[in-house]
Amino acid sequence: MKFLDKFAYSVFYLMVSATFALGAVFDHPVNDGSRKQLTAALEQMTSHGIVYGNFKQTKSIKKLNRDFVSTGNFMISSKYGISWNTLKPFASLMMVTQSGIFQQAGKGPIKKISSQENPVFAEFSRTIQAVFSGNCQELEKNFSVYFEKAGKNVVIGLVPREPAVRKVIESIVLEGSSSLDKMSISDGEGNPVVYELSDQKQMSESQMDSLISAEENVPVRIYKTLRDNP
Repeated sequence: MKFLDKFAYSVFYLMVSATFALGAVFDHPVNDGSRKQLTAALEQMTSHGIVYGNFKQTKSIKKLNRDFVSTGNFMISSKYGISWNTLKPFASLMMVTQSGIFQQAGKGPIKKISSQENPVFAEFSRTIQAVFSGNCQELEKNFSVYFEKAGKNVVIGLVPREPAVRKVIESIVLEGSSSLDKMSISDGEGNPVVYELSDQKQMSESQMDSLISAEENVPVRIYKTLRDNP
């Protein structure tokens, strides 16, 4: 076999293997035994009030046969909500708080938007909030839950119970160990959106409150925006 043929075969094999590995979690619905492991995994991932770090989002559009990549930083506060601060290719800010969904383009004003204007982000954010509540019962109320554990690594599969929600998000796969490292979403049309989280830091709400009075940096600014948003 020629080198290029071998190379192409290897790439194809890796892609197929990754696809099967990702989908394998849906062969393992949560049961009485794995529910305890799932609860322990959620507690470990959500043991701090605040998680912040960097993200890379890759959105694949099958009809166009193209991938769209964006990068930035994020913050998840169990008290105030979620913030996705995109830096490249274009600056934008999306937040979900108790008051609703908010969007900012560049340095423009922060505007409240309806969930219908960005349904995938809205459902995705509600799911992440449910995960970071650490409440396994709440997850199972809204999703069919699947769980796999291999060593320290865990994979959680979620399929919305409501048919209307499945039209927006078909399934979600969460991967991590002591922290949530990767989220893979399949939208209602089967287009995958993958979030890779890196450089994560965790702290309590009280630690962040102390940090606010001491310095002004990116995490502090994002936290204050979440906290102070009406």
